[in-house]
Amino acid sequence: MDLAILDFIQERVRSPLLDSVMLLATHLGDLALVWLVVAAVLIAQPARRRYGVAVIAAVVAAAAVGMFVLKPLFGRVRPFAAHGFTGLLIPPPSGDSFPSNHSMASFAICCLPKGGRGVSALKAGAVAVALLIAVSRIYLYVHYPTDILAGAVIGIGIGMLSVWAVGKLWPKAPPGA
Repeated sequence: MDLAILDFIQERVRSPLLDSVMLLATHLGDLALVWLVVAAVLIAQPARRRYGVAVIAAVVAAAAVGMFVLKPLFGRVRPFAAHGFTGLLIPPPSGDSFPSNHSMASFAICCLPKGGRGVSALKAGAVAVALLIAVSRIYLYVHYPTDILAGAVIGIGIGMLSVWAVGKLWPKAPPGA
């Protein structure tokens, strides 16, 4: 099923316009830079500083778990290498395929706790960008759909754990304090 989805996209969906959009989207997730910028913006605002720290914790934890634990454990070969795909639009990524670190880091930050209107809008935007980054990895033939799905689920779990840990280590000040 994974391969059928990848091949369907290449044969029936791929276009020059989508190539450009997906290249931009995938580069948003490179080194989780977009998420680190989001964290910096949050940290610069005293009322949202905890959220910024939670974003950094989630991104770092997701990257570490993916690169140092899960990818070596599963050792899944990337689809372009496993199936001789020669139409890559990006340099061939190194490392294993499962799970997608782009997806793990992206979905990990979608777990910001409910907050005011600004945090809710940020969360909605983060989900939209995370979905776009995740789809780009499939479109570019560098991940199987199951790599993306697993990365998203694991990322959400790591994000929830990061928010919980930051909340425990840095409790909210009581009103009037």
